[in-house]
Amino acid sequence: MSMAREYYDVIVTGAGPAGLMAAVTASGEGASVLVLEKNSEAGKKLLLTGHGRCNITNLRIPDNFREKYHENARFLTSAFSSFSPEETREFFLALGVPTHEEEDGRIFPDSQKAETVRNALVKALSECGAVLLTEAPVISIRWKDSDEMWEVNSQAGTFVSRSLILATGGATFPATGSTGDGYRFARSLTHTVTPLAPALAPILLSGRKEDGTSAMPALAAGLTLPAVGICLLVENKKVACSEGELLFTHQGISGPAAMALSRKLPKEEELYSSGNVTVKVDMLPDLSREMAEEKLLHSMQAFPNRHMKRLLCETFHLAEKVAEFVVEEDAAANAVTKEERRKILSRLKESSWKVEKRTSMDVAYVTSGGVSVKEIIPKTMMSRIKRGLFFCGELMDIDGASGGYNLQCAWSTGFVAGRSAALAAKEEHEEN
Repeated sequence: MSMAREYYDVIVTGAGPAGLMAAVTASGEGASVLVLEKNSEAGKKLLLTGHGRCNITNLRIPDNFREKYHENARFLTSAFSSFSPEETREFFLALGVPTHEEEDGRIFPDSQKAETVRNALVKALSECGAVLLTEAPVISIRWKDSDEMWEVNSQAGTFVSRSLILATGGATFPATGSTGDGYRFARSLTHTVTPLAPALAPILLSGRKEDGTSAMPALAAGLTLPAVGICLLVENKKVACSEGELLFTHQGISGPAAMALSRKLPKEEELYSSGNVTVKVDMLPDLSREMAEEKLLHSMQAFPNRHMKRLLCETFHLAEKVAEFVVEEDAAANAVTKEERRKILSRLKESSWKVEKRTSMDVAYVTSGGVSVKEIIPKTMMSRIKRGLFFCGELMDIDGASGGYNLQCAWSTGFVAGRSAALAAKEEHEEN
């Protein structure tokens, strides 16, 4: 790899997925590129995605993107048009990373390893002539009016460039280097940073159920339910609902269904201490209460001597741990009263638990909030405030659902930022 020098057409701060994509794209446009990464290796957080398998993208984009990217989804319209999920697959195939489709449109590398994706990007970066400096955290950034260039001061030295791309990521999983540095830089450059909050995070539950009995998570830690309905309630009002896979842990619930609700957890601590934040889980989302009762009653009449735990497992295809939770006394079906049957149905259809507290940023996968997209031009990812400044990835105030949506946002915005930054640097050269 070539040695670093003082001047580059484009400097990229951060070698995460968005930064790497931006750097490879800018180099492909003929720009000289420097990537400054604070960690000892590139793509550290990328290695965690998809539980280490790397859910590269989702083929349901852009059909469902307005739903999956929440309030600022429209900002991504142009980026997805410029670099789609299909183009993402073609890009990685060209790098020697074939992919395959799994359920719900999710795309994974055939290797089933996130390391394959990271290594391909780093190799591409090297082959296109870009310079990657690791253990080079950025200290300060400033615009030099005298020669109309960006000056980036890092622990590896001071560098200048025509274009600067901020790709430092969010403030979640700080152990991977995502410590929110980019927000400080953006504020110093007069950009607005909206309030930050954890998104795609597990939900921590109190140790007892609302009726005082043992909580399901403590009983069923490690259990995964493939399809549930779940709602978040604040002061008995539904704030958000989702459906999907749910994982019970020793501390609460995780999995796509739960994590989709985490960005809606309230900030006010008093709401948790007073027990006014709860989650309600429907373990039979495809059946109404009436349909579930009718089905259960039919099974009880058909097998009157069968014990309820076994009967529930067979009737609703439940895991044994779920049956243990919903049945207090494992009596034969013909000994179960109408009231007991209704209690069982209530636990199946609307089990409710108190949320202990808001999940910390340390364990959230994605940051909600960030640099205001109102101050960024969507077709170029360039700042509306500062000349030659570009943004991409999680640093911006946009976050997506679980299932490859956040990585596609990184690829698309990184591609647009890289191409735009390279073209802007070229125009500066030509003018001078």
